[in-house]
Amino acid sequence: MIGAPRTLTLIPAHNEAGNLPAVVAEIRGRRPDLDILVVDDGSTDGTSRILDQMGVRWLGWPLRRGVGCAVRAGLRYGARLGFEVVVRLDADGQHDAADIELLLARLADADVDAVLGSRYAETYPGPRLLKRGLAAVVSAVTQQRVTDATSGFWALGPRAVALLAEHHPRGYPEPELHLFLSRNGLKVAEVPVRSRARLSGRSSLTVARLLAAGARVLLAVIIVPLRQRVDP
Repeated sequence: MIGAPRTLTLIPAHNEAGNLPAVVAEIRGRRPDLDILVVDDGSTDGTSRILDQMGVRWLGWPLRRGVGCAVRAGLRYGARLGFEVVVRLDADGQHDAADIELLLARLADADVDAVLGSRYAETYPGPRLLKRGLAAVVSAVTQQRVTDATSGFWALGPRAVALLAEHHPRGYPEPELHLFLSRNGLKVAEVPVRSRARLSGRSSLTVARLLAAGARVLLAVIIVPLRQRVDP
C-alpha cells in the first residue's frame, strides 16, 4: 500500500442500526487500512447510539434530509481532511467489501475519475423494467454504457471528490449523478460486482422512489446540459 492515496470509506445510513456493525466489520476485515465515516441521515432506530461503540468517524443530524445530502456532507468532510479518494457503499450489506479492491484498482488507472460498481454489467439487461429504463436514458445522454443507474457503490478520485463535495445531487441522486459527472467532463467506468440481499430490514428503494428518480432524470436531461460547467 506504499504510495496509495489516502482513502475514506463513506457509508450513508438511515435506520440501519441492525446492519451497520456487520458492514463495518466486513470492511475492516477486508481493508483495515481504510478510514470509515458513517453519515447518520436522521435515523430513529438508535443508529447514533451504536456508532461510538463501533469506533468509526461519524456525523449526522436529527431529521432525514436524503441520501444525496448525506453523501455530499461525507464528501465535504473527507475533502477538508485531505482524503484523496472516497469509496461510497450502502449501509444495508448489499455491497461486498471484497469488491472494494476491484473499484480501487480500476480507479488507479489514469483514464477515469470515478468507478461504479455495477450489479448488472455481466447480466445486462437483467434488472426490472424501471431500472432498465433509467439505465437506457442515462446511457443515451452520457454517451456511455450505463448498466446500473441506481447503484450506490462508487469509488471517487480526487477530481470527483473535489467537485461533488460542493455539488453532489441531493435527494435520491444516483441516476442524476451520472449526468452531472458527464456534463462536467469527468470520466466514469463500470466494473462488475456481486449482488447480495440486504442483511435485514426493508429497502427504501420503492417503486414510488424509482418513479420519482425517473422523473428527476427526465428533468435533469433537460436542465443539466444547460448548466454552466463547474471547475473541480
